[in-house]
Amino acid sequence: MLLSLRSRGRIALATALTAAFALLVPGVAHAAPPSNDDFDQPVAVTALPFAAQLDTTEATQAVDDPSWCQSYDVRGSVWFRYTATADGYLRATTQDSDPSMILSVHSGARGDLRGIACATGTAATTTFRATAGTTYSFMVSGYDVPGGALSFALDSVAAAANDDFAAAEPVPALPFSARPDFSVASFEADEPESSCQYEGNLVPSVWYAYPNPGPAKSVTARTTGSGSAVSVYTRASLPELKQVACTSNSYGQPTAFRAAAGTTYYVRVTGPADGREPVSLTVDDAPALDPSVYQSPSYPTVYDTVSFSAESWNDIDKPMTVAWDFGDGATAPATTGTVSHRYAKDGTYTATLHATSPDGRTVTKTDEVVVTTHDVGIAKFSVPASAREGDSKAISVDVSNTRYTETATVVLSKYDGTWWREVGRLTLEVPARPTRTVKFPFSYTFSPDDAAMGKIAFRAELKLDYPVTDARQADNEVIAIATTVKPRGSRVVAV
Repeated sequence: MLLSLRSRGRIALATALTAAFALLVPGVAHAAPPSNDDFDQPVAVTALPFAAQLDTTEATQAVDDPSWCQSYDVRGSVWFRYTATADGYLRATTQDSDPSMILSVHSGARGDLRGIACATGTAATTTFRATAGTTYSFMVSGYDVPGGALSFALDSVAAAANDDFAAAEPVPALPFSARPDFSVASFEADEPESSCQYEGNLVPSVWYAYPNPGPAKSVTARTTGSGSAVSVYTRASLPELKQVACTSNSYGQPTAFRAAAGTTYYVRVTGPADGREPVSLTVDDAPALDPSVYQSPSYPTVYDTVSFSAESWNDIDKPMTVAWDFGDGATAPATTGTVSHRYAKDGTYTATLHATSPDGRTVTKTDEVVVTTHDVGIAKFSVPASAREGDSKAISVDVSNTRYTETATVVLSKYDGTWWREVGRLTLEVPARPTRTVKFPFSYTFSPDDAAMGKIAFRAELKLDYPVTDARQADNEVIAIATTVKPRGSRVVAV
């Protein structure tokens, strides 16, 4: 809607009168933004250490306030500015502030700012490497809600004592642990490459030196903390360092290396410069090599090919090489995989493994192998060729056995057109006899249903008591030629 000139004049007059009235009414306060509300009017930091407390509740946000640190939830900002007088590390913090704050550091002029570092939280803290003569602008803004009671501090901090290879921190004894601060660490020229550092080599690092007085032993090194990695080197200067082991935190496992007597090993730990997640280092003696031994099948026979393997849950043990002595005079050379062996005779054998980890730890373990061959079989299955409804006929199963006296069960079933239905079961002791068999006698009476079917098939199943199993089960089940069954009164051929 368009307003007339007279109407717009009345509105302007009413607005002015309302504002004037507000100024005249006692007790009405009008807060103003902080003096450093804008990039062009920062609080100048002239000396370190510096600390300031102010209320940023009324701070406003400029349209060109940088948002690279936190692209949303920014609620007003205040600015501080400092020109570094020397190369080194500066640490800014909002420690002891009431609300959560967004703290970001920039260099450059308005409209052309370059982000240096940032942090968020009620104790937002960031550390960065400053260059002498460079001016740094610090923006502190509210997070999600308008600002409040702000405590801002800026100071210089010393570099990590073991930032350089030449100042590597000694590892006096094992186990050893440390919590390096990568916010005050840097990349040193000529630092060696690491096969476990996937963010390039220009990452902050600190150094540790472990001299092994002897004897030779295996040592592990590991880090915790996202983005961290540990690498181990030998030799005495940066240009000639040679990597012997490494691992990154993404693997969740330590790295292991063989420490020779009288040799110093240099441990480099790398991590994220923002320091948002603490990083820890642990150097310790490697655990004893203790693989698990696996044998399959568990109860072998002379007809089985037995598989042997040794495995470890510990990644530093892999790939593990194992040599085998099977206990019967046969052996297998060192390998990293599974080996197989067949025993010629029943007996109890002691299989021995000699395992070696990549870093040189060794162990000898034994595994008892019991070879027992149970071998029974159905030698003969006799059923009548024909029968008549109501006839009771003899059915027999002859069982052979040549090795051990067995308790065997024969299950007799008939097929009723849908499934096998058990019609008899008999358990007998079967001695081990090279040439003789044991007869399992059954008697079966043919029913009207059998006569209606016309033919009935019988099945004999030979079973041994659990946990004994037969070595060759192909002859443990036999289905006989079907018996012809006629109705009562019909003539059948006698058998």
